[in-house]
Amino acid sequence: MGAHVPVAGRDPRRTEAAAREIRSAGGGPVDAFVADLSAQAEVHRLADEVHQRLPRLHELINNVGGYWNTRHVTADGFERTFGLNHLAPFLLTDLLLDRLRESSPARVFTVSSTRTPAGRSTSTICRANGATPAPAPTTSQAGERSLHLRAGSATGATSVTANALHPGVVRTSFGAEDPGRAQRLAVPLMRPFMKSPPREQPPRSTSPSLPNWSG
Repeated sequence: MGAHVPVAGRDPRRTEAAAREIRSAGGGPVDAFVADLSAQAEVHRLADEVHQRLPRLHELINNVGGYWNTRHVTADGFERTFGLNHLAPFLLTDLLLDRLRESSPARVFTVSSTRTPAGRSTSTICRANGATPAPAPTTSQAGERSLHLRAGSATGATSVTANALHPGVVRTSFGAEDPGRAQRLAVPLMRPFMKSPPREQPPRSTSPSLPNWSG
């Protein structure tokens, strides 16, 4: 489609492979950024690189995410699911907000979930005293909704729109690194009914730059 597409991921090999796949489709230029977004220092570094290399930013797609059944803590001391699914995209969007404003009309898309209303208080997520990890996905998804509201209120007067979306149940390896018992039992039964990652041509866009990042 001719769009300039920067992509980001934490694994250099897989990130470059994704960039090559997009290039092979015969579209516009593709940049590969590498950052582990579970660490806030890496989010700051990624934002700095984007400011240095991209004079315009028309669309930001926050698609990073994960789930771990047992408790993991980030380098910054946050429960990992909450730190990665909510704090990382919230911080990155905030750091890139001025560039989005300068490039307006621009859009921010945050991949979320219809489980958002089940989120619980973030106070149980941020404790380092052994709080259980179970509330983390829904709380982080509730956080993604707050990201949508924060970006929308902050950008409403500058032609920058913010949207949260639920892609449906897709057949990927999400949560497979450390699955819970329910996931181990249910996913094999549900897999035949899940969506497969789409391969068809996406709808044509008029935006010249479509940043995307995933974890």
